[in-house]
Amino acid sequence: MGIFGVDLLLIGDILIINHLNQVSLAASLLFFTLGKLFFSLKFIHKEDFNVVRLIPFSILLFAYIFLLVGFVYQDLNVFFSAAIFSFFFTLVIFQFAFLRKGVYSSRSYYYVFFGVLLFLVSESIMAIKTFKQNIPYQDFLIMLAYGSSIYLITMGIVFEKDAVGDNEKVT
Repeated sequence: MGIFGVDLLLIGDILIINHLNQVSLAASLLFFTLGKLFFSLKFIHKEDFNVVRLIPFSILLFAYIFLLVGFVYQDLNVFFSAAIFSFFFTLVIFQFAFLRKGVYSSRSYYYVFFGVLLFLVSESIMAIKTFKQNIPYQDFLIMLAYGSSIYLITMGIVFEKDAVGDNEKVT
């Protein structure tokens, strides 16, 4: 599932280069959403999880996404539904990454969790850039956060085979 997610994100990356073209932007949103869906499926596990621990985390994520969408809302126009749908899967992937704690090794958990966090940062900057306004060093920050996120998520998936409870230093 993870390799399909990376492939779909790569297609989304190629399409978002021309984000001023509405068709290219819509297609990139679709491929990013599908990529997040495949990563979500990869991060699902069969272990029981603590819903009480998930509630405050989900509230914080929802508040962040709500504020971000509220900030760019006036400029989303026809992309409102696509943006909401895409951000919904950002919340899902973040929650599944959060729920990996204790199921996979600490190293795998932290790599994936911080990778998804950087993905959210990259996606947020891109949304502000595309729909609202330019920010200083936006392209550099987007690529740094996005590239780092894909690296960390990939390494986290590689380290899934480590023993659970393994407290090795993250290198």
